[in-house]
Amino acid sequence: MLARIREGDEAAFSLFYEQHWTVIHRFVMKYLKCQDLSNDVTQDIFVRLWEGRADLPEISSLKSYLFIVARNAAFNVLKKASVHENLKEKIILAAVASCNTTEDDLLSVEYLDHLKRVVKTLPVQTQKIFSLCREEEKSYQEVSQMLGISKDAVKKHMVRSMKLLRLSIQNGLHMLLSLVIALATGVCK
Repeated sequence: MLARIREGDEAAFSLFYEQHWTVIHRFVMKYLKCQDLSNDVTQDIFVRLWEGRADLPEISSLKSYLFIVARNAAFNVLKKASVHENLKEKIILAAVASCNTTEDDLLSVEYLDHLKRVVKTLPVQTQKIFSLCREEEKSYQEVSQMLGISKDAVKKHMVRSMKLLRLSIQNGLHMLLSLVIALATGVCK
């Protein structure tokens, strides 16, 4: 689909837009908590995608790319809000009025599902170690004892898994991996 969009296929873009607008909007809403701002930001993301379609990098997942673009766009609005009092007030009032953990939970599940698909491409032992460290919050020492391998071996497996996650997202996004790094940091001690 990316190739068709890059070539200017309006039907492919319309289909992609219809399939992904709602989920991207909910994702932006998770950060901004304001319907009007989220509508504007989401629309702008898709407009910029269409206008810059010829310059889109080789990416493995257009959906992943959109999530990172959406996150960055939301952060940019929040940065502007820290300077502009009217915008700040609008976001704060909307956040207070619309605490909806169900939508937040759905977005987190979608993003975690994407990460799990990437992890499933790892060797079985590396997947197991990643799962123990990240999902079960075991330390490297605990995992090494459970599996009868050295702590350094556990560390090497975790480094391998984090490199794959980083490369997967870099290939798809060409942006910083702060979310993935934040997810992994501090979980395994």
